[in-house]
Amino acid sequence: MAVNETAQVILKELSDKCMQDRQAGFYVAVSGATFFAALIIVLVPRILSAPCVARKQKNIDEKLLVEPSMYINVQNWAGDLISGNTTTGRILVVFTFVCSIVAMGLYIYDTHEFLDLERCVNWKDAITLQIDFALSIVFIFYFIIRFIATDDKVMFMISLESLVDFFTIPPVYLSVYYDRAWLGLRFLRALIFMNLPDVLVYVRVINLSSEIRLTKLCSIFLASVMACAGLCFFLENSGDPWRNYENRHDPYLGYGDCLYYMFITMSTVGYGDIFCVTDWGRIFIIFYVCQALVMFANFLPEIVQLVGNRPRFAGEYEPDGRQFIVVAGNVNYESVQTFLGDFFHPARDDVDVEVVFLNKLEPDLEFEGLLKREHTRVQYFKGSMLNAYDLQRVRCNQAAACLVLANKFSEEPDVEDAANIMRVISLKNYCEDTRVIIQLMMYHNKGYLLNIPGWDWRRDDQAVCLNELKLGFIAQSCLAPGFSTLVSNLVIISSPDLNEVLRPSSHAGDVPKWKRDYFTACNKVILAETLSPTFVGLQFKQVAEICYTQLNLLLLAIEARKYEGGEIYINPKDKVINPNAIGLFMTDSADSAKRAWFYCRKCHANIKSETEVTKCDCKRTAVRHLEKGGRSGTIHRRKNKHNIVEEILDFEGEETADGTKKRNKLPRTATSIDVDGVEQSKMQYDSTGMYHWCPSRGIEECLMDRQDAAMTVLQDHVIVAVFANDDSPLIGLRNLVMPLRASNIHFNELLQVVIVGNVDYLRREWRLLQNLPKINVLNGSPLSRADLRAVKVDMCRMCVILSAKIPSRIEPVLADKEVILTALNVKAMTFVDEDDSLDESDKLNRRNSILGDLMEAEGPVSRAVPIIVDLAFSTNVRFLDDHELHLDDVELYKTLPYAAGQALARGILDSLMSTTYFNASALRLIRSWVTGGATIELELALAEGAGLRGGYTTPSTLKSRDRFRVAQVALQGSVFSKIAEEGYPFGVLFAEASSKYGMLCIGIYRLVVNPRASLEACESDSDSDSDMTRVKKKRRPAQVKGEDPGDTTHDASLRIVISAPNKNMPLEVSDMAFMLVQYQLPVEDLRAPQ
Repeated sequence: MAVNETAQVILKELSDKCMQDRQAGFYVAVSGATFFAALIIVLVPRILSAPCVARKQKNIDEKLLVEPSMYINVQNWAGDLISGNTTTGRILVVFTFVCSIVAMGLYIYDTHEFLDLERCVNWKDAITLQIDFALSIVFIFYFIIRFIATDDKVMFMISLESLVDFFTIPPVYLSVYYDRAWLGLRFLRALIFMNLPDVLVYVRVINLSSEIRLTKLCSIFLASVMACAGLCFFLENSGDPWRNYENRHDPYLGYGDCLYYMFITMSTVGYGDIFCVTDWGRIFIIFYVCQALVMFANFLPEIVQLVGNRPRFAGEYEPDGRQFIVVAGNVNYESVQTFLGDFFHPARDDVDVEVVFLNKLEPDLEFEGLLKREHTRVQYFKGSMLNAYDLQRVRCNQAAACLVLANKFSEEPDVEDAANIMRVISLKNYCEDTRVIIQLMMYHNKGYLLNIPGWDWRRDDQAVCLNELKLGFIAQSCLAPGFSTLVSNLVIISSPDLNEVLRPSSHAGDVPKWKRDYFTACNKVILAETLSPTFVGLQFKQVAEICYTQLNLLLLAIEARKYEGGEIYINPKDKVINPNAIGLFMTDSADSAKRAWFYCRKCHANIKSETEVTKCDCKRTAVRHLEKGGRSGTIHRRKNKHNIVEEILDFEGEETADGTKKRNKLPRTATSIDVDGVEQSKMQYDSTGMYHWCPSRGIEECLMDRQDAAMTVLQDHVIVAVFANDDSPLIGLRNLVMPLRASNIHFNELLQVVIVGNVDYLRREWRLLQNLPKINVLNGSPLSRADLRAVKVDMCRMCVILSAKIPSRIEPVLADKEVILTALNVKAMTFVDEDDSLDESDKLNRRNSILGDLMEAEGPVSRAVPIIVDLAFSTNVRFLDDHELHLDDVELYKTLPYAAGQALARGILDSLMSTTYFNASALRLIRSWVTGGATIELELALAEGAGLRGGYTTPSTLKSRDRFRVAQVALQGSVFSKIAEEGYPFGVLFAEASSKYGMLCIGIYRLVVNPRASLEACESDSDSDSDMTRVKKKRRPAQVKGEDPGDTTHDASLRIVISAPNKNMPLEVSDMAFMLVQYQLPVEDLRAPQ
């Protein structure tokens, strides 16, 4: 102990003796001398060479290019070495910055470890001095590289970073040489913090200008305060030289205290607990207060503004293990609310998918509230799909799919489509393998997607064309009224609470039968499921019959595996089921569809209910099923063929009342070849063979006035009433007419199409309609009864009412005013039964005279004209429903006009995006239904912009006709009338149609009896009826069986759609069936023999 105490005393005496002579001035003088010496070395050669440089600059144009010198090459190498464009440069810059931070950290450590600015210490015993010495070597190396790389050496010498090196590096070497550590000016390393923005940009931590500016302000603020705190520490702990350094701050003022003092002084608070005592310190604080106030006043408000304006949704998405999708495009409150409501609908299985929205704008308050409610499964990021950095932020390369939404109310749909297509191109360039589902407005823009190298339908990349599908729904409703509702219900995910929907109300009595029939079947969806091996080798119609009669599943189509081509065969005529085939079913749940996979003929042959079909323990292989099923299928085919021949013989031998033999119409066999041969000479097809085609005609050739239309024979035709201005965006009438011109419809069965509207607008549409036959145009207004009577609206097959006008921003729901007024106008029109004894002129005058209608002795006849309207807003459907009172928030699918197939809305197809994501085959199947057979080849041909092109009649084009089509068959008076009259269930009708005629019955169009009429019930309580009400009551048609004679609300032609009814649902005589019919079987062949 005595030895140690003696050693400590000796060391203290040596230290005191060493510190008696302070060397602070010497350290500062050496640093200054080094700086000025280097500056003179650089400046003198520049001054001496100035005349030569000027002379060379004058003659620079006369000099030839020469090879760069060695110095130039070295300079370029040094520039690349410290450049942020190379990996080496970024590493070097970041490493040097980190070394400066470490040096500053060592300085702060030494200020608190040693309570003096100078201390005598052997550098071998001082760890911090050794580390600082090593860092100085790095700084010298980086200084030399920067010196070589720079062009202006003088400016380099007086730059801030160089000054820091000059006044911090030499004292370190002097400390090692003299064994005397001096803290001195090492605090200047804090100024290197100003390079923080450059470093963060190099490592791509920040990219936005606002982020760079915020980082720069904060780094300047922090570096200045830390440097000033170091200077205060140096001055206060050194003392004044003219006072012999005896007025140092007592007690010792630490660096942390100085830092605290700087912030307090800057804020002008001044607590007085710390203050300067040296003369140098007081002089410094005077200048510091001036500089700090200016910096505080300028920097702080800008920092607050940048922090306040900083995007709240500018982070990066971090996947949590769940699947996620990215949704971009038209992202706003309305579209997102609709999308989320459908995507996370309770009717779907548990959807463990997170939705990431990417949008250029920040959400408004209403939208932000929605995001907060859905925060557990939704995230929102501000950005653009056109920016690869934003795509990387939301991890598009890891997403299960990317969905691009379109603005349905865009004033320029082509521009909207082009923007969405550019988003897809940007995404495919960033990550080609990510699945894309895009919404488009115009059909012809789909061709641009085929030009994208990464677009591949085998990856389930899909384009949902809104106008194509919506107008396709309407077109098929012209052929089979109500079909639009049937197929729309497959898109809408609806699971109505039957207890609530079918609850009887106190003022209206019992729930109408139509509601019970409709709501129990409106929740069907299209689901895919692998067929059981027990079906291998059977024909499609046999499997369809088994699935419906035993499993209560409606099999619509067979989908081949992607490695087999991925084709979808809808109600194929002679298709044999292959192993691993996928069936597309119309059913109500995924659990129901699994029955098709669980079914086994051995274990489930004698089941009484489809709920008993569960996974069995049968271990038979698919090969045994194939052999057994193949033999069984052959027997069935022979038996069916034999039955058809017997029916032909029986029906052809029937005699009529006058003794002559009458050949009844039956499914066409070999005799149809002759008929087709006649048709081939009368019609032409397009180049793909999918549509009827005719040579181009000008619109003037098809244009007619009111007089011409009244004299034209029109019956069972389609009227298309279009509201549009001259500059209204195109709605694509071609998508409405093309399904009506599909080649699988016989030429003599094509419906005449009469378009009523603004001819200037129709001229713009005509370019895409000029090659389609049987089209006429009337330049008029659909609101004019005279124009409607001229085109014989009372004799039409369907009246379609469309609008191409853009909704007003002030009152957007008024966009449907013309459509609603026209629909009500048509419903209110009355017509006269024409007398055959009158000549044509009298008939014309009588038809066009409304006054004559009202003065008829027997009264004019009120016929129900079949109509279908396209609404921009689904809530406006309440104006068309005169049977029930609805509020504004009514759901479209719960209304009678929609259930009857009379109304559609634009938003109804929003659900198709979610449906396509969960089941990619659903969109392909629906497109095949509603477009009449659109193919990739056709889309490529239409993408040329020349419209449909004619083609030669070849076996390949004629083969294209051999595909299914949608038809509507009235059970009464058909070959199925006996089934309906005897009240058999729907399953019997399905089996009969499938086994004998190869038709697929997918729904029922049922007559509505006694619908609820809340509005009319309220009107009946009034004191007296209006004159028009009395006229309507007088014009009621004949009573329908089962109708209450006192009910004035009944519409004898009003029907509702029942999609895929339960197999046990009893049929009614007045029912009409939706059938998928093959080309060789005209609907007329289904009439019952007389």
